[in-house]
Amino acid sequence: MIKRRGSIAACIWLFQMALLVCCSSEKSDRQQGRFITDYTGRSVNIPDTVNSVIALRSGTMRLLAYMGVTDRVSHIEGSEQKRNVPYLIANPHLRGLPVIGAGNHYDTELLAAAATDLIVATFMSPQEADRLQRLIRKPVVLLNYGDLGEGRDDLFSTLTLLGDIFHLEKRADSLTGYIRATIDECASRASRATEKPRKAYVGGVAYNGAHGLTSTETDYPPFMMLSVSNAAVVPDSRKNSEGPGHEVLFIEAEQLIEWDPEVIFLDAAGRQIWEEEIASGIMQTSLAALRTGEVYTVLPYNWNSINFENLLCNVWYVGSVMMPSAFGDVDVAGKSREVYKLFYGTDIYDQVYDYYKPFSQMRNDNRE
Repeated sequence: MIKRRGSIAACIWLFQMALLVCCSSEKSDRQQGRFITDYTGRSVNIPDTVNSVIALRSGTMRLLAYMGVTDRVSHIEGSEQKRNVPYLIANPHLRGLPVIGAGNHYDTELLAAAATDLIVATFMSPQEADRLQRLIRKPVVLLNYGDLGEGRDDLFSTLTLLGDIFHLEKRADSLTGYIRATIDECASRASRATEKPRKAYVGGVAYNGAHGLTSTETDYPPFMMLSVSNAAVVPDSRKNSEGPGHEVLFIEAEQLIEWDPEVIFLDAAGRQIWEEEIASGIMQTSLAALRTGEVYTVLPYNWNSINFENLLCNVWYVGSVMMPSAFGDVDVAGKSREVYKLFYGTDIYDQVYDYYKPFSQMRNDNRE
């Protein structure tokens, strides 16, 4: 009788141990997740399903907004509460999330305390990412922000990587496909234009803040997509670079006067500054484009890194100004609505327009 009770107890004990091992194994499998390789070649262990994420550094939140996963963002950088950019206009709830640091700087302790599955970051070295990952005990994945020039494939690879991370491969494909199709169509239209080529210039390009007429871009994507001649040849001037194919060039006013471009596009990010510069009168009398009214406003190019959606809107407008024979049938506002709807899932064109007032010609009543 005693032996039988001992046998029963032993069976119960063995069953409990087997159950414990099984549960522990399942828990271990969940904790193991899966490995992905970020753009620097780092192998990072992330959860199978990422339910919460934090974006660090310039432009990262924009990429998450493109992917449609802002509902999974758990915390934000302090600077995100103050910006007026399309991804925050489309996702105003982000401004109300708890912050993980002041300005553009993260607080390691706040990151460690944040209940989140994953950190994604741009413009961060592998060494900093490894150190941060060790300190906060959360996976950190680095993204290559890319551009719409030589770094276009980097952008596409990043969108593909995000599609893999969030199991949104079709979303990534739709974004890359749309960008390619837009660039191809605009280039095709430009090749059929019948106008005499004119030199153009873009001013007011932002870099670590707003700038005026003499802040420009040597490889302005809309010009490159349309094969528009850019007046901003590179002299011996101070340059700043955020990545391959992206150079903000600061020139002297005399250089702009010497170039005297036939058409000027002004980035709305620098409106307050370039409006004051134009009102002073010196540029008004020195630049033919200002005297003839060939000055047009465009959406911000580089506000918290490159605004890809704005550039796709701008290319339609630049085409309509420079090549009406090829773009005369284009409804720029309609195309912009299409872009915002695709990138953010909602039409925010009216809000963006009200804030930036793009796509308008600056009239000069004293034309030649």
